[in-house]
Amino acid sequence: MMIELSDVTKSFAGPWYRGGTEVQALDRINLSVDENTALGVVGLNGAGKSTLIRILLGYARPSSGEARISGLPAREYVERHGIGYVPERLTIPRQRTVRDALRACAALDGGGSSRRHQVDAVIDRFGLTSLADRRVGTLSKGNLQRVGIAQAILGDRQLLVLDEPTDGLDPVWVAELRGILTEWRAGAAGRTLILASHNLTEVARLTDRVLLLHNGRIRDDFASREVEPDLESHFLDRVRALEEGRV
Repeated sequence: MMIELSDVTKSFAGPWYRGGTEVQALDRINLSVDENTALGVVGLNGAGKSTLIRILLGYARPSSGEARISGLPAREYVERHGIGYVPERLTIPRQRTVRDALRACAALDGGGSSRRHQVDAVIDRFGLTSLADRRVGTLSKGNLQRVGIAQAILGDRQLLVLDEPTDGLDPVWVAELRGILTEWRAGAAGRTLILASHNLTEVARLTDRVLLLHNGRIRDDFASREVEPDLESHFLDRVRALEEGRV
């Protein structure tokens, strides 16, 4: 089992948080994700998607319950093995060139000249050759997003977590991203993808399984093939029913 969440609850409280009112972002989440799975996570704003990702990344600890990755507590797994991650808002140093930013990422794993060749290959695969010597701060949103995804894939991790990866990408590069992620998953046994997005069409295309979060709870869990290509209709029907208290 790659990911195992057992009764995970996460609450935020304190005088600095919404006037001291306790907010329960996740409520008794039980989730198992096998290796070699692509899991989509969908839900309205505030459903708990970002909190779930932060717990998997080890940035936050559950208020109660347990989150484990490959048998280790999530934070310990990240410290030992790392996770490829593209956040919703990228923070790459603006003064670095694209090439230097990717080389700095690759250097974290060592590997010397072999890593340099890998950087060159990733620059080519992501269509960044003409931008390689440009400073990150001069890039458009879409080009910056490509750099962020390239940086996550460079780490050669077993787990890749993408938060709104298509944000800013034009239709050509949305399609290219599908191919890149298919290649990444096929590149080594057991690679696992977690994809959180409001782009429901791409969630259905890129994943094997979809999780619907609503008010911090898992309210649906189904195979992508059951709703492709119309995940949007399924999502809207389900959310309306939840909002109206019909389920």
